[in-house]
Amino acid sequence: MLQLTRKADYGLRLMLAVGGSPSGTTTTAEAAQRQQIPYEFLRKVAQTLVSHGLLVSERGVRGGFTLARPAETISVLDIVRAFESTALNLCCTDPPRCDRRDICPVYPIWVEAQSDVERVLGGCRLSSLIDRQAMLDRRGAGRQTTRRAVLAGAGENA
Repeated sequence: MLQLTRKADYGLRLMLAVGGSPSGTTTTAEAAQRQQIPYEFLRKVAQTLVSHGLLVSERGVRGGFTLARPAETISVLDIVRAFESTALNLCCTDPPRCDRRDICPVYPIWVEAQSDVERVLGGCRLSSLIDRQAMLDRRGAGRQTTRRAVLAGAGENA
């Protein structure tokens, strides 16, 4: 089964950090700290995203990473493919590398499953994940405020 590598996972998290940044720019150090990813590893991930045209790197004092194109045009499939194949097995590579596909009763199932994986990942836009992350952050901030109020009230009654 398809299992994302750590690089693909971290790549997606870096893209979320960059796309969700209020300034639209994030440094590797900021993203590493915010996303709890080892800095040196994230630098390599960032280089891959730059080389695949998903991020732009800017050097200097005001440097950092920005999205290479609007978040609405970047899919999760684009990001994952920067790091690895999404093929479920050799039957699903392009071109297929399975000699048994003409006689295999499971081949059509693999093709359908592969198509579904690509449809789902290709249909999920970075922009929707950025919006979801913002909602989760707001929800988390609300919980912290409520928790502090409850703790403060408990302290008054003690």
